Amino acid sequence: MKTVIRNFSHTFRRFFTASILNILGLSIAFTSFFVIMTQVDYDYNFNKGYKDYEKIFRVEVKPTPASDWQLWMPRPLCERIQTCSPHIKSISITNAFMSQVDYEINGNIFNETTCCGFGNFLETFQPEMISGSADVLNQPKTVLISESTAKRLFGTADAVGQSIFKDKQSNNNEWTIGGVYKDFPENAQIRNWIMMPNDPKENKDRWNNWNYICYIRLDHPDSAPEIEKLIEVIFRKHNPEYASEENDSLLSSAIHLSPLTDVHFSTIANKSASSRTTVYLLICISFLIVVIATINFMNFSLAETPMRIKSINTQKVLGATTRSLRFSLIAESVLISTIAFMLSLIEVLLLKDSGLKDLVSAGLQPLEHPILLTITFCLSLLMGFLAGIYPSYHVTSFAPALALKGSFGLSPKGRTLRTALVCIQFFVAYMLIIGVGIMYLQSQYIRTSDYGYDKDVIITGNMTTETQAQNDAVVNDLSRIPGVKGVAFSMFILSSADNYMNWAMDDNNTVVRFDVMPVDYHFLDVMGIHITEGRNFKPGDGDVYIFNEATRKKYPWLKVGQTAPDDHLIVGFCENIKYSSFRNDDNTQPMAFFIYGKNFERIGHQWQQTINIRVSAGVDKVEVIRSLQKTMEKFTPGHDFNFRFMDEVLDANYRNELRFTKQILLFSLIAIAISLTGVFGLTMFESEYRKKEIGIRKIMGSSTTQILYMFNRRYIFILAGCFIVAAPFGWWIGQHWLQGFAEKTPVTPWIFILSFLLVTLITMITITVQSWKNANENPANSIKTE
Repeated sequence: MKTVIRNFSHTFRRFFTASILNILGLSIAFTSFFVIMTQVDYDYNFNKGYKDYEKIFRVEVKPTPASDWQLWMPRPLCERIQTCSPHIKSISITNAFMSQVDYEINGNIFNETTCCGFGNFLETFQPEMISGSADVLNQPKTVLISESTAKRLFGTADAVGQSIFKDKQSNNNEWTIGGVYKDFPENAQIRNWIMMPNDPKENKDRWNNWNYICYIRLDHPDSAPEIEKLIEVIFRKHNPEYASEENDSLLSSAIHLSPLTDVHFSTIANKSASSRTTVYLLICISFLIVVIATINFMNFSLAETPMRIKSINTQKVLGATTRSLRFSLIAESVLISTIAFMLSLIEVLLLKDSGLKDLVSAGLQPLEHPILLTITFCLSLLMGFLAGIYPSYHVTSFAPALALKGSFGLSPKGRTLRTALVCIQFFVAYMLIIGVGIMYLQSQYIRTSDYGYDKDVIITGNMTTETQAQNDAVVNDLSRIPGVKGVAFSMFILSSADNYMNWAMDDNNTVVRFDVMPVDYHFLDVMGIHITEGRNFKPGDGDVYIFNEATRKKYPWLKVGQTAPDDHLIVGFCENIKYSSFRNDDNTQPMAFFIYGKNFERIGHQWQQTINIRVSAGVDKVEVIRSLQKTMEKFTPGHDFNFRFMDEVLDANYRNELRFTKQILLFSLIAIAISLTGVFGLTMFESEYRKKEIGIRKIMGSSTTQILYMFNRRYIFILAGCFIVAAPFGWWIGQHWLQGFAEKTPVTPWIFILSFLLVTLITMITITVQSWKNANENPANSIKTE
């Protein structure tokens, strides 16, 4: 061990800059590996924190033979599933959407995500109860909360029997805490929400209201195919579009049971879902970064071989065996890699509370990932061993004559090996840059495309019960704020999701299906949406439609001035707008803006969940949002109305894609930086080896420019060859990522040209800076070096 430490110390002092860069490159690679793999671990183990998770399935359905798969089901179908087979041990029926609800507790307002369902809908997920029982969900006015929620709301996990008030205490809508369950993992389908029972009579025996998601627990996963067939029989009996004999061949695809572990990767009702291919790609990137750093390490070891030959042979003369020398060199390599690993832990600890944590879904505390920490450490040992084994065998196998006056660093064999290793680095760098370039083009395409409405001057916010009940006063007060040009209410925020409320109506045996956006009569004017036929909404309208042009194209018999099949009046048609996301083709999807009227009096103002505010172009965003928040607090003091410009809404809608793009961008830059570190080291050693040649060339009349060209020319050919090979792989990565979008950016040649110029320019600058000193050295001094 003393020999290992002595050799390491000597090498570190002699090649201080290169050694620092080498260790730093390795540590950054191990840090990148750990960070990436926390995301991989989060996705790969999603939903595996539930007891016997492999027995839990989500029911998915095709409402008609021509429709897409969906999660939403009518309550009667869910309840009949429970009784169709003894293999089904429990069933969970939850509302299709979670809601953000205000609760008042001891004078404080808390906004909490609330999950509603029928009966003990947690039975399928079998939470570990800290106190109380999950069966209390069968009782009215009783809720379950998680341990962390209990501590946040009451300061203690002992919260059974405590009261919370929905909305405000003055509304006397009191609920009792019936149980506290242990927190579910962060990577879980059902999270640490407030669990609240629905009214037992809600949509009882109503087959036309598809508002619920169904989960089931089986006695064994192998029972799933049999259960699917039994559910199809029930579904066929109550669905006329599947009742005819001619559709028998389609029945096998009407119902599907999706294992809970597949739900996280399913695009059904969630087109932004994680992709297994993305997970595999992240794994590849993490290992590629480590491999690039290891290649740098190996190149460094190979480059210093000529300077260590005499030392090695001297130790042989003094009695050291070849085996012991090789072991010593490998141990030295492993020591360096271990030091880099320890440095990487420090880097992770420094980064865990920085902006980097937003790039991954999981926490970055190393001790929270003991298995991953162990894997990273073992990987560092393996990389140290692999980086040291080849150089150690070669440095101890030279003949004495070569050891005295040879130069393996400039021999054809040594040069070819290092060139091959550098090519791998450049290949990876080009591939990642081209891929992330295509991703960047798509993100810019999303931001700059025409949405069909004036998204750049729209601010959205949330409504409360108090503001819904005083909507006229809200409009009056907000309209007085300088810069506010209009106010409108809607149920949903445009461009904020892939799926919205979907209605269906029967017209002469043809089912008309369309998305519905409930709004008020100001909405189209405030958003800047243009009418193409008919008229806009006006005061006094109720139970009336304005459809988009895609509806008229698909259902041409729908006319202005006539009633739709559900007897609601059609008053106009509007331009197609980008109301959902680029994962859908909204130019072909029927949708309607709708004003609730007498037929929906039971809903009252509850549909007014979103407030949309049009402001002047160029307004001070921070100041106007501050004024909006202050004005709205007059109606609901202390409530955060979450006012946002539409660019923030878009960022939230494309959160997964943007995060993956940022991940790829960051780690591509790291890969490039590590690769250039290797180039820097190799150029440094090569220029040292070729000092005498440089001196002779200078004496023979070569200029500094010619010397620099000599060093750069070789790398230009290497870069060009690597680019040609890497470009198709980078294009494939980008194209695979674009498959998640219905509307895609065109991939132009300049992204390839720019990537080549970027890497080439940085590499040439690195080589030129490193070679400049020797290129300007006095020839007399250079010749004296040998």
